[in-house]
Amino acid sequence: MHARAAVVDDSAWIAAALNRRREPLVQHAPVFWRSAPDAVSRHRAFLDQLLRDSGAMAYRTDDSVLVAARRADGWLVDDFFVDQESWTRDGRRDLWNAFWPRLSGRPRAVRVSGLRARPRSLRPAGETDITASWWLKELPGSGGGDACVEVTLPGAQAITVPAPRVYVPPGPILFLPEVTNPQQAVPVATGQAHDLGCAAVVVNVEPGDTDLPPTLAKAGFRRHCDYYEGAIRSV
Repeated sequence: MHARAAVVDDSAWIAAALNRRREPLVQHAPVFWRSAPDAVSRHRAFLDQLLRDSGAMAYRTDDSVLVAARRADGWLVDDFFVDQESWTRDGRRDLWNAFWPRLSGRPRAVRVSGLRARPRSLRPAGETDITASWWLKELPGSGGGDACVEVTLPGAQAITVPAPRVYVPPGPILFLPEVTNPQQAVPVATGQAHDLGCAAVVVNVEPGDTDLPPTLAKAGFRRHCDYYEGAIRSV
């Protein structure tokens, strides 16, 4: 098993492989991650553009793939899938060893809390730190709102954001990037999101914040995903 650089001609295979990774995500958050009926073809079109025009890097083996998108200070590991059997063999190692010589900055990756879908994507290849956690509360029955609406809440600023193109929740997501007063903002956020036709609320929590998580948990939020940054090395 050897990793090689993936190109536009591989986009159909990559989209199909990553669809397997997406299936447990939908079970984990069925409103937030409701897949579009044509999710695979949408994802393929996105990968075509990413690999052709955006300076992204991708590597694949026979059954595993890593896609990294360029960002201002380095790279975002945008998608990472290793078949379960390859996880215990060479798939992880081969992908990282192909990727790491071309790195700059501190690559970033996201891990879904409570899932093995991408459980240790950066950890096998270097030291990593959590830079942010997202807490989620889905709002079944809510939807139909508009994206890109700025919202002022007591104790927080928020904005309604659209889902990535492969997902079709019934409305946008109310995103709170910073909360200055959890006791004021959190109780109001859910009702405001419902009034705005949002399908869910996501709150960004910075490392070391000890006030916000208990307030979120009490209001029915759960820790949804963690963002990691790390210095990558060969495996």
